[in-house]
Amino acid sequence: MSSGAIDYQTPSGELGRWLRRDLAAFPIRSSYLKADPGRQAAIRKKYRNGNPALMVGVSWSSINADIGGEKSLSLMDLRFLAEIPGIRLVDLQYGDTADELRIFEEATGTAILHDDEIDQIADLDGFAAQVAALDLVVTISNTTAHLAGALGVDTFVMLNTVPLSCWLGEREDSPWYPSARLFRQGAPGDWSGVLAAVESQIRERVA
Repeated sequence: MSSGAIDYQTPSGELGRWLRRDLAAFPIRSSYLKADPGRQAAIRKKYRNGNPALMVGVSWSSINADIGGEKSLSLMDLRFLAEIPGIRLVDLQYGDTADELRIFEEATGTAILHDDEIDQIADLDGFAAQVAALDLVVTISNTTAHLAGALGVDTFVMLNTVPLSCWLGEREDSPWYPSARLFRQGAPGDWSGVLAAVESQIRERVA
């Protein structure tokens, strides 16, 4: 197609500006992606293994070279999860997490389930099935958050003070992902309020 045949152009990142001009423009739907149902069911059965605990996926880091540091946590920041009865933790963090998982288990006595059969980067279909098999996802703003939201999985998203624009401002919900609940920092670098709120909500859920 020649440039003369194009009337308008816009970067893909700007599509929301034109197609979702206000909140009324967002369709009412719980999700817009669907995982492979067979693979999802198999993963859920494997992870549950007869255990009725709430299955909670965790992701804590971003590899974004520009802003990843501002929005990332360490796994040990989530150590409070090991003290909540009635949940089973599942590693959703992409990349090599072996050292962090080992340190977490040594410090808390709680092992986080890591599935060697799922490559969150190279196997997006498998990652989607893994996320969809869970009851809740606790994550920072990263690929995991967007995938879980798109799948309609209940998701707690922990946000830094100046998150990406897709999370809008001051809201606790997301018009993009109705299943997501947003927890925002009160001050730059201070995750204490966010972590306390997430802990409170999970404890209420398993009470």
